Order: sequence, then C-alpha cells, then structure tokens
Amino acid sequence: MTHPELHVVLGAGQIGPRIASRLVAGGHRVRVVRRSAAPARVDGVETVAADVRDAAAVARVAEGASVVYHCVNPLYDQWPAMLMPMTRGIVDGAARAGARLVVLDNLYMYGHTDHMTEETPVAPVSKKGALRVQAAQYMLEADAKGTLPVAIGRAADFFGPDTPLSVLGEHFFGRIVTGKSAQFWGDMDQPHSYSYAPDVADGLVALGLGRERGLWMLPVQPAETTRAVVARFARALGREIPIGKIPTWLLQAVGLVWPMARELAEMAYQWEQPFVLDDARFRARFGVGPTPWDTAVATALAWGQATYGRTGSIGAGEHVHPQRG
Repeated sequence: MTHPELHVVLGAGQIGPRIASRLVAGGHRVRVVRRSAAPARVDGVETVAADVRDAAAVARVAEGASVVYHCVNPLYDQWPAMLMPMTRGIVDGAARAGARLVVLDNLYMYGHTDHMTEETPVAPVSKKGALRVQAAQYMLEADAKGTLPVAIGRAADFFGPDTPLSVLGEHFFGRIVTGKSAQFWGDMDQPHSYSYAPDVADGLVALGLGRERGLWMLPVQPAETTRAVVARFARALGREIPIGKIPTWLLQAVGLVWPMARELAEMAYQWEQPFVLDDARFRARFGVGPTPWDTAVATALAWGQATYGRTGSIGAGEHVHPQRG
C-alpha cells in the first residue's frame, strides 16, 4: 500500500493555510507548523507548534516530509532580529530532515522595479531589502552545495479573500464597503503589480509538486495603476470610490512613535515608480496564468463586504500591515 506524501507548511498566516488546503484536496498528508499550538484553519491537517529559529525543532517537525513550504515572516519591526535566525533554522532543519524547500518571497531586493524577472539583478535600496537578499543567498547557497533542494517563489503585493494584512486588505475594504475613501501612499498612477493570494498558493504548490528548483516569479495579475485597480472595485461595487493619499512624510512622522509606520515609509518607493512583475517563465513552464481580474475582484470584494460591511470603517493609519505568509 502506498502512503501519501507528507508535506509540511511553516506558517499559518495568509498563504500557508491556502497551501495546506490544496495539498489536502490532492490527497497528501499535511502538517502545519505555527508558533502556537492553536489549530490551523484547514480541515484534515495536523497542527504542531515550533520555533523555526531552532533547526533541531524544524528537523523534528519535518521528519519524513517530501516538501517543506516556508511561509513564515516576522513582523516588520522584528526583521533585523528575527529574519536571518528564522532563515537559518528553516534551511538547516529542512536539510537535516532530507526534505525539499519551497519558499514564499517578496520583491524587496529589487531597486529597479519597472520589469522584474528571474534575471533582474538584485539591488536593494532599503534595510529590509538587504535582509531579503541575505536570506535568499543563504537558501540558494544550500541548494548550490547540494545540501537542500530549494525553489523560491516571489510574489507582488497580495490581494484577495482572507488577505487582511495587505495594502488591498483590511484598511482598504474596511473603508470602501462603508462608503469611505480608499487611502494609499505613493503615486497611484504608476503601474503596480498585485498578486491574487489564491494564485500565489497555487504557484507554490506547483513548485513543490513539480520538484522545481531555483528562482521563480509566481503568477501575477497584469500590472495596472492602483487607480485603475480601485476603479475595478468601484465597478464591482456599483459606485465610485474616492481616493485619498497618505503622504510619505506622515508615515515618517507617525513612525517616531509607531515603529510599523516607519518601516512602511522605507518601502514607499515601490509605489512611487513603476513596479511590474513578469511571470512569463512560470506560465511557460506550467501552462497557467493568473485568475482573471474580474473574477479575482468579485471574489475579494464579496469577502470584504461579508467581513467588514457590518463592523464600521477603519480609521486612517489603523491596521495597515505588510503582507505576511
């Protein structure tokens, strides 16, 4: 009798549970690892608690796994202290377990963002971008040495159902579904790539089941200006959505007392210039592209209305988070 493969998902945030549900639907055994022992939001999975900074702990929870999916991300203001310890623990632990590693990554390592592909040189212009470069190098060096097969999937800013910790998340829907303006920082008329969260999960699962290695740009919506994206939601909502701008200087000022705002301000450059991700290599390899805009917008809006339509609006500057896995 053939036993189903074990897949281990590190992280139970916005993407990890989606990966787990897809793997369960495919008949695989799935173990979700999170900081606490609270159950994951997916039926049919085993949930365990572990500190991923501890390579021995990662090796124990990954024992017998075919693939480990790394969807863990510390809070913005904890990156300097935690990102590299997490990276080392996950890489070293997965290697000890004899698994393959599939990683959810972002685009912070790029300074030139007008056309980002797998070949775009890394050139970070932020502290967090430099940390992301270090983390990716550590993972890819393990692959090059033959100690751990690694596939890294990079995504743009998330949107979609059950994706509150994003620019098009709680702050956005908490305002527009109650008749308030949408609020953004940067230049809303620059093209900007947004990744539909279900497509991100599908892409990472494809990399895991396909036994891929190296760097991949995950399926992404065709880039449009943020103003045009808001207009899509307005059409789906059936009324105009006013747009307000949060000045970068305000984020910087608030950052004097709220560290999260200071970290957001550092990344504002991504909305002040073209920010375009190209997923052509992924589409050529797997023959699939992103969910059509209209379907993605309708699904995201339905979630936003159900989640925030009865809870009142979100005030300016509240609950604005970077995306987390």
